Order: sequence, then C-alpha cells, then structure tokens
Amino acid sequence: MRTSRRQGRVFAMQILYGVEISGNAMGEVITAVINSLKIPKDMQDYGMKLVDLVQEHIAELDAFIVEYAKEWDLERMAVLDKIILRQALVEMLYVEDVPIKVIIVEAVQIATKYSTDDSGGFINGILNSFAQDRQMLGRQN
Repeated sequence: MRTSRRQGRVFAMQILYGVEISGNAMGEVITAVINSLKIPKDMQDYGMKLVDLVQEHIAELDAFIVEYAKEWDLERMAVLDKIILRQALVEMLYVEDVPIKVIIVEAVQIATKYSTDDSGGFINGILNSFAQDRQMLGRQN
C-alpha cells in the first residue's frame, strides 16, 4: 500500500496543480492526468480521496499554512509547496491510518523531487511545527 499511497499523493498533487495553474475544470484535469499517466485504480482512489478532502477543507488548510509559514504570504508561496502542504495537512487531520511521521517524510520527499531546492526544508519545518503544536507526532496509525 505504501507505493500506492506515494503514487496517490503525486497523482493528487498533479490534479490540484493542474486546476490551480490552468483554471480548467477539475473533471478535465483528472481526465488529462489519467490519460497521460495511465494511473492504476488503487492510486486513483487514494489520490481522489486527497483531492476531495483538500477541496472540502481548503480554507482551513490555507489558514494553517498562513499561521505556520511565518513571514510568507500564501500568494507568494510556490504553487507546488502550497499544494503539498495542503495535502499533508489534510492527511494529518483527516486520514487517521497513516502515521504522522510518514506523512511528513512523504511530503518532504515529494517536495524535494518536484518543487524548488528549498522546498523540502520549508515543508518539513511547517509540518513538524504543526504536528508538535497539536501533539500529533506520537500517532502511529
């Protein structure tokens, strides 16, 4: 399941990024991503769960990002960093069967691969602070 979740996170990131930068409808972006990447069904399911949760809680997630990304305006933040943070925060808050440390490590690795050179450290700092403040780091499942 680990590989599927990693792939699902990347799938969700690509959809959310596509919607954010293109302004196209969610359905169009999903179809384009599935057609271009030949996404396995289990990856689609987990990725779509994240997409739906991010869309449902976006105002709450953005408020947390603004709170923890001190001296960073949400509009100035790299789009991928913002999307990766939203996904990780939504997993931390609403997907209870994933250990918090796994969510943080996955977010950092995805940011390091797909975003800027500084993104991994930036995302790690925000997510660790968020988890520590909410005493989540002990969550094992």
